[in-house]
Amino acid sequence: MRLAIARVAEVFAGLTIGPDETGCGRCHGPDEVALLRTADVVLPAELVLRVAEEVPDHWDDQPAVLRRVLPQLVELLAQGTTSPDLTARRLAGAHWSRWPAEQARAVLGFLEAWWRWTLRQDSPPTPAREVFESCATATSSVTRWLACWDAERGPTADRHLAECADWWWDDLRIDVSPFAWSWGAVEQEQAARLELRTWLAGRAPFDDRVR
Repeated sequence: MRLAIARVAEVFAGLTIGPDETGCGRCHGPDEVALLRTADVVLPAELVLRVAEEVPDHWDDQPAVLRRVLPQLVELLAQGTTSPDLTARRLAGAHWSRWPAEQARAVLGFLEAWWRWTLRQDSPPTPAREVFESCATATSSVTRWLACWDAERGPTADRHLAECADWWWDDLRIDVSPFAWSWGAVEQEQAARLELRTWLAGRAPFDDRVR
């Protein structure tokens, strides 16, 4: 994951908010806005978190604000010191996958590395369920993250799977969204939970329970 974090730092280095960006005027003072206008200066972690979790209409150009804080934001996500659900929703709202190709690849590379790393940890700082849901939220899909889970099969990843299945299955059984937050269009979420339910049903440890 360190390589993915370093790649984000490299790709997003030197980016700032626009010179005319002032924010909503209530949540950030002039000193904080000045920091966001200054390339590569280290930002207070609390400022990074507030920026990453705010609704888009706090800013004239929310994607630019997110790009400014991303190098530090991915560090905080890896450490488990931020709310991944809010961050994922703001990334999705900023349409990061439509950013310049190099930037989009760096964001996706971090999400993939974060998810794989989480599956390999006995006690990750953010529970596997929250990381999975955050990655699904950021990409509006569960497909890539289920495929990664298949590729990471082993005692640790399977234990995370058992814990997630215990959390999700009762809702999936009656076709209710198991996710802790809504993240997309109704059709997208319906397709995602059907895909998740089908995938879980095919996992051997849960065959008896599913039947």
